[in-house]
Amino acid sequence: MSNNSRWIGACVAMLSTVLLAACTTVNSKHPEVVTGKITEEAKAQLAAVYFIRPKAYKSKDMADRPVRIEFQGKTLLTQDEGTYTLLYIKPSKGVLKVYSKTLFAGQDSAVDVWRSRVYKFIAGKTYFIYVRQIDEEFRGVFYEPQPVSLNEAKQLIVPGLGRFGNTHASGAARSAPIDELTEVDMPPASAVKDLTPALPESLYKQENLRRAK
Repeated sequence: MSNNSRWIGACVAMLSTVLLAACTTVNSKHPEVVTGKITEEAKAQLAAVYFIRPKAYKSKDMADRPVRIEFQGKTLLTQDEGTYTLLYIKPSKGVLKVYSKTLFAGQDSAVDVWRSRVYKFIAGKTYFIYVRQIDEEFRGVFYEPQPVSLNEAKQLIVPGLGRFGNTHASGAARSAPIDELTEVDMPPASAVKDLTPALPESLYKQENLRRAK
């Protein structure tokens, strides 16, 4: 192999690493998130939370952009398609919201929309949160933080399964990839509560009022 070929290969590998790293950005300053090197003893006092966002088979234009995930009113992370990441979160409870932008039929500008659930993060438990795309056609595209089992999580990251493509681990998930997990201590069903979804009509009404001021 020539020196040029080696150099090009190294550049491609480096670029791939940078792009993958940019797919998920964690807010390390969030008060409930613990980052950096964490001992196994410390992990036992935290909740292990995986966020999974598969790549949709069909492009949704604006819906393909990164989503912003918020917990307790503060940004937790932003996540692109085709990635999953692992966060260690302190025992806590609050509303988990997934924000994205969408277009409503008959409108010429995008608005921020969201879906949410209440999550209670329990020490020693492992959560798998599927950032699920909901296509409401003329009412826009939303994402919701849906809890799934370990088996369902493994199915979501299988290359070429159904309408989803290969999903890559990022951050702490590289050292604890979902496909290598065998047994985890899942939270009880009571740890997650559904909330009334935000309706597109109401969101556009609020946005129009804001712009009129």
